[in-house]
Amino acid sequence: MKTTDLGGQTRNDMMADPDHDSYARERFVQEYVWQINGTYHQGNYAVYDKKLKPKDGSEMRVQDQRKALLAEPEGQMWSSLRRVAREWTCEAVGPTVERQLDTLIEKSNAYRQSNRKLGSLMLDPSIKVPGYVDVDIHLKPGGYHTELTRDDVYAGAEYERTTYMNTNGLLGPDMDKLGKQVADWVKITYPDMKPKRILEMGCTIGQSTIGWCDAFPDAEVYGVDVAATSLRYGHARAEAMGRAIHFSQQDAEHTNFPDGHFDIISSHAMIHETSRKALRGIFAESYRLLKPGGLMLHNDGTPFRDMDHPIDRLIPDWDTHYNAEPFITQMRSMDLAEFTVEAGWPKGSTRNAYADEAVGAEAARTISGGACYFVLGKK
Repeated sequence: MKTTDLGGQTRNDMMADPDHDSYARERFVQEYVWQINGTYHQGNYAVYDKKLKPKDGSEMRVQDQRKALLAEPEGQMWSSLRRVAREWTCEAVGPTVERQLDTLIEKSNAYRQSNRKLGSLMLDPSIKVPGYVDVDIHLKPGGYHTELTRDDVYAGAEYERTTYMNTNGLLGPDMDKLGKQVADWVKITYPDMKPKRILEMGCTIGQSTIGWCDAFPDAEVYGVDVAATSLRYGHARAEAMGRAIHFSQQDAEHTNFPDGHFDIISSHAMIHETSRKALRGIFAESYRLLKPGGLMLHNDGTPFRDMDHPIDRLIPDWDTHYNAEPFITQMRSMDLAEFTVEAGWPKGSTRNAYADEAVGAEAARTISGGACYFVLGKK
């Protein structure tokens, strides 16, 4: 099936093309995921208000709230259906990628070996995958780092489609929305900033990295990740989409870039996949890599303290226990700006920010999307 639009997602040359039946299955799963996360999840608010809300007006701990909801039949049904939804995305996309894997590897190698390539790819087989990554993140068997064969791109190809399905397109047709949101905020807040080099940590296939390329076309843009299979796919994808990105296989806690090398360091939905110890190292490495006046912007989910309703905390806490993302609840309970001080940032040099609140309502209308939370540091 050749199409320029896969359920709203823009096709690129590296994507695995589903046949008719596989595409129908993907669309069914995408709609199923959306119904469970949207329509069906709305019922959890009613269950909380009618059955679980403390009568004394106190607030339940997020862990107690999850346990209480999952003791109710409605909560048990929702949890079971959501777990199935997460598993089905890989089961829907995986066979298509597997059937075309040899062709995708050939394409990836051709982009890598081309004399006309725009960016670059550097792999380091000696990199040890950190323990916090060595799990079935998002219930994907083997996570996003496991190698199935020589020059493998399987995990990256599957990620491109399953992530779009799991978010029902909310990251945009090219899945670059998170990078675009934060980059737009930088352009509005620091209109005179002309970065020469930008780094995204934990870039996976570079989907958010592309947002930075488009926002600052004169900058050199880099992406690092520990997963070679995702990086191979990401490099070929960027080349196919006409973006120059320099990918390298590195641990975000210990990179080989020199001190003060970057004007901007970012990450998008990465830090909740790490650990408290690793996050301290990532913040410290970000400080080392920034030049004076540079910006650190680690973008992730809204902290629990800023959520309007207790049930809003349910999905991230559920992901901690049932979606193989064990750091989410702890990360969303932290004050990240305060935590940067432990990593060596001077007190007062970092703060928690939202893209929409930080620039005001009027300017926020020019930013792609709604609220976008990040911890901001200026060296």
